[in-house]
Amino acid sequence: MIYDHDPYPEWETPEPGGGSLSGLAFILSAVVVVSIALAFALSRVTFASGLPAETGSGSGSGGGAADPLVFTAPYDEYVLTQGPHGFSYGHMAIDIAAGQGTPIHAPINGTVTARFTDGLGNPVLILENEVYRVTLMHGIYTVQQGATVAAGQVIGSESNLGNTTDMQGNSCRGRDCGYHTHLNVYDKRISANVNPLDLLNP
Repeated sequence: MIYDHDPYPEWETPEPGGGSLSGLAFILSAVVVVSIALAFALSRVTFASGLPAETGSGSGSGGGAADPLVFTAPYDEYVLTQGPHGFSYGHMAIDIAAGQGTPIHAPINGTVTARFTDGLGNPVLILENEVYRVTLMHGIYTVQQGATVAAGQVIGSESNLGNTTDMQGNSCRGRDCGYHTHLNVYDKRISANVNPLDLLNP
């Protein structure tokens, strides 16, 4: 194309002496500055609203804090053998069974705060984090007090140790029956036991 006049308006040509930016250069500079400012602002919004899981509530695998609200079943597959019970001794527990020797998984991310045998001979394991205190009983537990556990981590195996009974209510001490896990969940946010079934079947 042949122009019969200067193709650029007069405001886009440098002033004599070349000491200031031309109009075109000024506009381009302004566009670049605005683009950088927008990119920075957008990156901050994305960062603020999309934090990586490990910086806030991760799953426990990776370098950050583990999510205290995670709750998973102690077994991959199980049957409910007794609904909520134990109110007389401060529990709202359920009994679930998967079979003798089946691995028991930690239902929460947390710390083993207690491991002991109570007065009835029941092996007791307590896991805690900021939200939940979980009590499991009757298993053969392989984690020690003070250990940090991740939800899903194997912490023992199903057994019938302690005060367990068969379906007729007869003691299973020294007998091949009564294998299960007694599961109690205390929610620290409301300072009360909660029904574990509500967490297992949300």
